Amino acid sequence: MFDYFKAFSRNIGWVTQQEQAQLRSSRVAIAGMGGVGGAHLLTLTRLGVGKFHIADFDHFDLANFNRQAGASMASLGQPKVEVLAAMARDINPEVDIQVFAGGVDRMNLPDFLAHVDLYVDGLDFFAFSARQDTFSACASRRIPAITAAPLGMGAAALNFLPSSMSFENYFRWADQSDDEKALRFLVGLAPAGLHRSYLVDPTAVNLTEQRGPSSILGCQLCAAVAGAEALKILLGRGKVLAAPHGFQVDAYRNKMVRTWRPGGNKHPLQEVGAMITREAIKQILDLARWAPSGDNSQPWRFELVDESHLVVHGFDTRDYCVYDLDGRPSQISIGALLETLSIAASAQGLTMQAQRRADVPDCTPTYDIEFEATGDQQVDPLIAAITARCVKRQAMGLRALTPLQKQALERSVAPDYRIIWLEGFHDRFRTALLMFHNAKLRLT
Repeated sequence: MFDYFKAFSRNIGWVTQQEQAQLRSSRVAIAGMGGVGGAHLLTLTRLGVGKFHIADFDHFDLANFNRQAGASMASLGQPKVEVLAAMARDINPEVDIQVFAGGVDRMNLPDFLAHVDLYVDGLDFFAFSARQDTFSACASRRIPAITAAPLGMGAAALNFLPSSMSFENYFRWADQSDDEKALRFLVGLAPAGLHRSYLVDPTAVNLTEQRGPSSILGCQLCAAVAGAEALKILLGRGKVLAAPHGFQVDAYRNKMVRTWRPGGNKHPLQEVGAMITREAIKQILDLARWAPSGDNSQPWRFELVDESHLVVHGFDTRDYCVYDLDGRPSQISIGALLETLSIAASAQGLTMQAQRRADVPDCTPTYDIEFEATGDQQVDPLIAAITARCVKRQAMGLRALTPLQKQALERSVAPDYRIIWLEGFHDRFRTALLMFHNAKLRLT
């Protein structure tokens, strides 16, 4: 036989018996039963919350398998809201669940939010109208609301409490286009942008086509984060950060950042398309250090003047490094650094301008770097290649080239040049000996 207090007895210690009883009588509304919404429901059910209103109009598909709690071969084609309700009842047969199979809209929001203690957002990222209407209804009814969005392998969370800034005042959606709402939502949720640096395929993100990558890691972190915030709100204990304060946690980066955007998207220093944060610059520099340099000497130092101005102090190693002939290899590596900075900046939605100072010697080239957020910067497709470079130290292969391969190589050289093929053990040995003597002369 089911026994509520025995089933959730392991919660005791983190909550009291009285608080567990309070959770049992609490009613939470969750719109959306997909990647985050389904995880929210099951997490809060295992926390012991006893009453829910859940809404979703969609059915499970194969594309949901990578992240959605209810997605399985057994549930293919079935309504998400019914599958998740059954899963919650399997955990707690006494749970009180009211199902809204048509999703949420202006007509049913009064019933969906009736007698609700808390709303937890589980809507699809691009469900702009439904999200805008639901948060507006929560604000007018003074119902606390949580949104936790899966971003990469992390989660970004914001709480909208009756005494704090509202969803609309923070994001400033109003009558903006869907493209603008998507951009404002993304930037407002995660101004720290912890997830941007490890996006390996930028083409997977297209706000205009309303598609983007997702992972179970982000969804599960969202459920954990939202569950903790829900516990604090429902029990009235613990510090709850309310908008314009928020936070982002990222498992891949092993980081958590608290965010504060006074005025939300209206703040003059935080306008969408004009946001440059110190965290963003740190991420750019973290990637820039991968720029190739002669003998891994990295002949540069960074000076961060402010969030949009960086100085690169370059130097060459001609005085003590035999490889750095007249400082030219160092100059080339500084050029590679500037290109890497530009590519890394694109992942933060920034463009970069570099200006070489004219009043410095050639041996200490110095560059002023300015970053700007234009609002339409595309991520450079080479971003994933920055950290993927490697040095091959194994012996070269000895597989002979085919005649077709040789012909292709001979056709590829510029006019007035030709390829001389050194083949056979004798020719290869003489070439290796020549290279050995060459290296000895350079080094000694």
